[in-house]
Amino acid sequence: MILFAGIAVLALLLVPATSGASGGARVGAQTTSSSAGLQAQGRQLYLQSCAACHGPNPNGPSEYSTVPSLRDLGGAAAVDWAVRTGRMPFQSTTGEAIARSKPRFSEQEIPALSAYVGRAVGDTLIPEVDAGKGDVARGLQAYAQSCAACHGTNGAGSALGGANIAPTMLGVSPLDVAEAIKIGPGQMPPGGGLPQYTPTDTQSIQRVNDVAAYVQALNKDRFNRGGAPIGGKGPVPEGFVAWVIGLGLLILVVRWLGTRNHT
Repeated sequence: MILFAGIAVLALLLVPATSGASGGARVGAQTTSSSAGLQAQGRQLYLQSCAACHGPNPNGPSEYSTVPSLRDLGGAAAVDWAVRTGRMPFQSTTGEAIARSKPRFSEQEIPALSAYVGRAVGDTLIPEVDAGKGDVARGLQAYAQSCAACHGTNGAGSALGGANIAPTMLGVSPLDVAEAIKIGPGQMPPGGGLPQYTPTDTQSIQRVNDVAAYVQALNKDRFNRGGAPIGGKGPVPEGFVAWVIGLGLLILVVRWLGTRNHT
């Protein structure tokens, strides 16, 4: 009896352990299946919407000389940035290629497409960012040193010459900032000009948080204490207003006074 009682107790002790082990195996299988499903969905989306220009293999050459290969653009972060902000798929062969638009993929499709391309080119990293952990004063300093020359101190953006345009920073999310800094879209260098930037480095992540916090502050307060912002484009439109409108009004007043004195 003692022997049978011991066997029964041992069986009761082993049941939870084996149950937990099998449960863990099921979770692992589901995770693998989910990852495989995500890759399959991403591949299908890529072949339907991207392969015609970027080529059937994300890691291979593109179909056109004017279209860059995805292996050179920044991996998953580049895809997420371009697709989530509606910049890609490109809708037209004319107009501003970097203009934001409404996303044409769902919130479920974007991670799948990003994961597929990221795995294909060997860069699956989506950069970490938390504007709540950033310091606005430090962000202003970093932004002034690395970003303001093109995007403007007030974030309004500007033309850089030719077809190159620094887009506005107004209305962008912290993730937009972090991904753009990592990949360096357009004429922007990878790292965004931040010193010794590495997307996984603690100091770099903090600098990105600081810049994101400043950009977020720009969206809350447009800093137009000097009067009408005139689009926030800087001295060129302001000078246009001063010369054309201001001088034009002055000439009209002078002519009116001259006509009045003559009569």
